[in-house]
Amino acid sequence: MVTLPVLALLYGCGDTTDRTLSPPPDAKWVDVSFRVPDGVTLLPVEVLYRSEKCKTVRYNSSNESHEIPGYNDFEQKYQQQGGSDIWQSRVAIEGGGACQWSLRSLRVSFRLSADNPLAKGKKVIATNYIFDFGRYGLSDGYGTGRAKEGSGDLDLKVDFFPMVSNHLDKTASIKLFGGDSSYEKWSRRYRLQGTQNIAIQPIIHFDKVVTITPPATKPGSLIVTYPDGSSGKALHISPDYEKLLSMK
Repeated sequence: MVTLPVLALLYGCGDTTDRTLSPPPDAKWVDVSFRVPDGVTLLPVEVLYRSEKCKTVRYNSSNESHEIPGYNDFEQKYQQQGGSDIWQSRVAIEGGGACQWSLRSLRVSFRLSADNPLAKGKKVIATNYIFDFGRYGLSDGYGTGRAKEGSGDLDLKVDFFPMVSNHLDKTASIKLFGGDSSYEKWSRRYRLQGTQNIAIQPIIHFDKVVTITPPATKPGSLIVTYPDGSSGKALHISPDYEKLLSMK
């Protein structure tokens, strides 16, 4: 059986979709601020708008079409606030323009800096937050977990621990671990209403490294070694976050 690719076509604003934003004078905005600790790199915020006016027509493998809101996805830099460690980005919720763009998702990403000694010889993986403002937001492939409801302004202060994962091919990766995001209480995805300010202040415990090692022979369990030298089997391939918190 031959599977045809899924095709997409934007229409409704002429042959070329106008992705220009032009927020109306009374537009609502959301301010995202991030306190950047030493040894951490903040990546540009990913912004996703959708349009009910300029829709996307998708064709499946049977050449059947269906419509979804058009998309407008880009990255936006943060601006440093004075000489502080606070960086901020301001995003219009009503993007306006010819297609009347509407904000659907923001993705905030950060990782260990390349010059951080902990990153030497390892692949550095970013840690993400996603904030949804409507349907048809970003995909679930960022390790944030399922969205939980939120309203009003957010002030997020989460403990993160450097987590080194050793792999069977003798390579290693490292990321900042803030709890198993498959559990709602540690999810880093929010479905928001009435939010105008999002403040993220990560608390990084650089001296509390946790390591995951694959079994010497298969089958077997992943082994987690904690900062105090104790070890045990991984819970759902992740360290015990509560145990890490007790070692702060």
